[in-house]
Amino acid sequence: MAEFERQLESARRESRDRVVEATEVRAAEVLAVEQVTAAERGLEAAKAHLAETKAALQKSLVDTEAVLQRFLETLESKRNALELERKARSEADQEVLTLRGHVMGTEEANARLLEQVTRQVEGLSVLENTHLGKYLFCLRRVCFFL
Repeated sequence: MAEFERQLESARRESRDRVVEATEVRAAEVLAVEQVTAAERGLEAAKAHLAETKAALQKSLVDTEAVLQRFLETLESKRNALELERKARSEADQEVLTLRGHVMGTEEANARLLEQVTRQVEGLSVLENTHLGKYLFCLRRVCFFL
């Protein structure tokens, strides 16, 4: 019987070892399932975060495109204004050149008129001197007869 008890005790130990081993395997399985579940939750959270980030980036892109479009419109408007200003300056420059030409022409005409007036004044002086000389001559002759 001792042999039987020893076999029984050995069977009990073996059975306990198998139970412990089975419990450890079951605990490892539970732990693995929990890790898989946590990984799946993390993956789902990452997917949700990715979707939110994608939506935010999409909105940012749309907003940026709108801002750039307004900026382009502003630039186009300023470019048109600068073009109009350039044309106006060009026209003003042309007008200034035309007026300068007129002024120079007027100055030349004034110079010619001044020359003519000077010649006429000189001629008048000569004429006056001639008339004065005749007057004095006539006056002497009259005085001579008196």
